Amino acid sequence: MTEVLKAMLEPEKEFTPIPFWFFNDEFDEGKVRKQLSDYVEKGVNGIVLHPRIGIPEDMPYLSDRYFDAVRFIVETAASLEMKVVLIDEGMYPSGSAHGMVVAADPEYASRGILLLEAGQADERLAEEKSAKVITELSGGRKIVYCFTGGTIRGIHFGEDDGEPGAPKSADILNPDAVEEYIRLTHDKYYEHLKEYFGSTVIAFFTDEPCALGRNAAQYREWYQGMEQDILDAGGKLEELEGLFIKTGSVAGREDVISTVQNPTVILYHSLIKKRLRDVFYAKLSEWCEKHGILLMGHPEESNDIEEELYFHIPGQDLIMRRVAPETGGLREFDSVQAKLSADIARHLGRRRNANECFGVCCRENIPWYFTAGDMKWYIDWLGQRGVNLFVPHAFYYSVLGQRKGERPPDVGPNNIWWKHYHRFSDYFKRLSWLMTDSINGARAAVLCDNNKAPYEEIACLYENQVEFNYLPAALLDQASVRDGKLCIAGYEYHVILNTLGEEYEKRLPEGIKVVRQAETLLTEKGLRNGITLRDQCRSIRLSTLTKAGSTMYLLGNEGDSPVRTEVSVDFDGSVVLVDLWKGEAYSLGRSVFELCLDPSETVLLVLAESGGEDASAVEMREEMPAKLREGFVDWTGRFTLTEKRENEAVYKASCKASDLADTMGFCVRGTEMVECYCNGRFVDVSLWGKHCFDLKGYLTEEENEIMLVCTGNAANIYNGAGIPFGLE
Repeated sequence: MTEVLKAMLEPEKEFTPIPFWFFNDEFDEGKVRKQLSDYVEKGVNGIVLHPRIGIPEDMPYLSDRYFDAVRFIVETAASLEMKVVLIDEGMYPSGSAHGMVVAADPEYASRGILLLEAGQADERLAEEKSAKVITELSGGRKIVYCFTGGTIRGIHFGEDDGEPGAPKSADILNPDAVEEYIRLTHDKYYEHLKEYFGSTVIAFFTDEPCALGRNAAQYREWYQGMEQDILDAGGKLEELEGLFIKTGSVAGREDVISTVQNPTVILYHSLIKKRLRDVFYAKLSEWCEKHGILLMGHPEESNDIEEELYFHIPGQDLIMRRVAPETGGLREFDSVQAKLSADIARHLGRRRNANECFGVCCRENIPWYFTAGDMKWYIDWLGQRGVNLFVPHAFYYSVLGQRKGERPPDVGPNNIWWKHYHRFSDYFKRLSWLMTDSINGARAAVLCDNNKAPYEEIACLYENQVEFNYLPAALLDQASVRDGKLCIAGYEYHVILNTLGEEYEKRLPEGIKVVRQAETLLTEKGLRNGITLRDQCRSIRLSTLTKAGSTMYLLGNEGDSPVRTEVSVDFDGSVVLVDLWKGEAYSLGRSVFELCLDPSETVLLVLAESGGEDASAVEMREEMPAKLREGFVDWTGRFTLTEKRENEAVYKASCKASDLADTMGFCVRGTEMVECYCNGRFVDVSLWGKHCFDLKGYLTEEENEIMLVCTGNAANIYNGAGIPFGLE
């Protein structure tokens, strides 16, 4: 028990967040060294080295000058005992080597099929010699295989979407193009950095590979000879017209298009997915294994499954507030992503799974309008679902000029909370430690398949604290049945939820219980894990974990209101409550207790066996945070504004110790970051919610000066947003 608590509260550097580091300006050795050293001081022990828009044109991608800079960055990281993940593109999506693949052979440019009227088709065929007709439809319309004109986002100014210099994307369904890509990119990195591979350099990150390229949404993927593969499998080429008939978009995602589904369209998607896996993902995975590093990153869509099987660190991408605190993050199309990639890692026996998080998660579409409270909510949302390697998007090398507007916000060194970032890095590490080498308590599995992962149907499971794991149909052949339970990778599932249809039931082994509606699981016996909440708490999430012989319950509030309920744990020993954010432990000494969770608050309950080793080596607090806060006096109206600077407001008040209740604490209502000082000494910082400060140990018997420094959102600095800040 003692060792578990100590390891949890002071986790190893292995569990560090590894942020995208936007290398986006002139290379300066001193600046690089200073930044990376600063990161280590703040508890950040790794980076994803990500070339971005802003690199000068006299440092071409993969040039000797480029690698001089990259080598210095890696050497500096090694000297600081940091880990480096290399991005395999300049900039994204992956697969084109910043247009160099197409430069090597124009025939390697992205291709796809397009539905054209007869006259348009004839024009296209005349102007593009390699274009060809796949099939002719009624009325003379034709499906034509041709270049898409797709591009990627480049690393120099003038190379962004729609700009003349945007690099041409490559056809990653073409094995020759992929071979050229690996030769140009991966082999070149290895040539320059091989002595660091497997030590400082731990992985290559591939970023949402796309066969069509950007700005080619009207096309559909295709590969040479695919028409014969379709015919051989019993498909009908004329049914491909369904690919171009839009029937709607998915759950508010205009870019996720629903089209007509017919047997050939279903076959088409299966063949494209297989081709992409065989030609691209498998080759990258094999290369990484051969060179002693890992493949990480993420596929294009949140519900991509079989692509994840090739990642040594399965991952996903939480972007653009597609999952948001204001909606609760349960019923959106993208709400499957973190749980899905974490569960795939569990079933594959992978230790880690990753999430590129916070990218463009701005409020009200205002660049940089992202709060520390938002960040804490997202971290909890991901961690509760099993993510154990966080890739914050992003830390900027430079925010000079246009660079500050390139996919903001910076969630690290250029934001208002940076001097207090150790709070976040410690929290990342504690959650990552908790979710690594642990077994979760799911006794129900939710069957899923490539691009078929239930989300709305299973929201009730989250809301009623019924744990489950997504189980990909592709892994069913690795499962066995024992005592009526489906067993895979150390997990035993008492019941399988199948919402995908009868054809999937035929693929399940005999002798296991299958249900078709998630609500059925709410009353299913044997799915609970020894913990009961007195009230129905729809915003409370629960994850039961077993690690190092200890049983633990992670409880978090994903809602926007405080939740109070009685918690009962079926356990004879004592219960220790751990505040993972503050790194504090509280001995409850009982198995039934009142629990109050504010929004974006998590607690961990650790069970300690009676008569076993106690946790005396870890300092135990006397009172739980919620109880302390209840006794705090609201002093919002007591403070006087004494100074208002560009993005800071300073408030002061005087008091005697007798002015406070026995708790020696007070709270204020305000926005953004609030730092508290007592008689010139720093007390604490509060980054969201009601700002509470404990003055115990800071007050004198005489008059005391309390000062609050309220800092406004970074959008005020970088975007002139004029977002109010200070005390209410």
